[in-house]
Amino acid sequence: MKKYFVLIMMALFFSSAMKGQERVGTFSLIPKIGVSLAKLSGAEIYYENTELPAKGKYNARFMGGVEAEYQMLPTTSVSIGVGYVQQGCRFSDIEMGNSQTISESLSDIRHKMDYIQCPLTVNQYVSNGLAVKAGVQLGFLVNSDFSYSLTPMKHFPDGSIEYEKTQDVETDQKSVMRSMDVSIPVGLSYEYLNVVLDARYHFSLTNIYKDKSWPSEKNKVFTITVGYKFNL
Repeated sequence: MKKYFVLIMMALFFSSAMKGQERVGTFSLIPKIGVSLAKLSGAEIYYENTELPAKGKYNARFMGGVEAEYQMLPTTSVSIGVGYVQQGCRFSDIEMGNSQTISESLSDIRHKMDYIQCPLTVNQYVSNGLAVKAGVQLGFLVNSDFSYSLTPMKHFPDGSIEYEKTQDVETDQKSVMRSMDVSIPVGLSYEYLNVVLDARYHFSLTNIYKDKSWPSEKNKVFTITVGYKFNL
């Protein structure tokens, strides 16, 4: 009896996994938009006359693109896509003390990097509409800049502070960056009524800087998107 029960449960599982998936040979397009949560591994910025560095933090930015999916097997498909993804890192605010009476505050410190990302993934549907995916992704650097807001401050003996005019500073960093980033995306997607929710983590394999003597920093990126599937 137990043997028949196991067989029935296996049949129900595989039928539910196949139910709702596209027919073998189906091509689909999935335009999508979403958000990237990005930072740089080990990112710290040291400034002169400071005891503690500015620590790297996750930064929420925009992403959008389109994927084409081909249903190879009843529960397995392959996807290839292209998208514009804003990545980078933000840093904690920091104060630099030039003397006992003068200091400077740095705020809104950001290293922005924008990529054209081309992912290739294999999607294994494990339940109705639910897929586990993994693959490889090539990212092509479009632009990179480092920016911050600098506010000079004067300190007085009575403890008061006079803030001078804030200056916005931005420098182009593209010339020191690698033009390509290779990563391994892994994640999950869920489809319901042609709406596809997708969440991935991207394991970068590439140091972002050309100069090998610089600290090794890699992109750490989560992406969350919503898209709509059109069968062709």
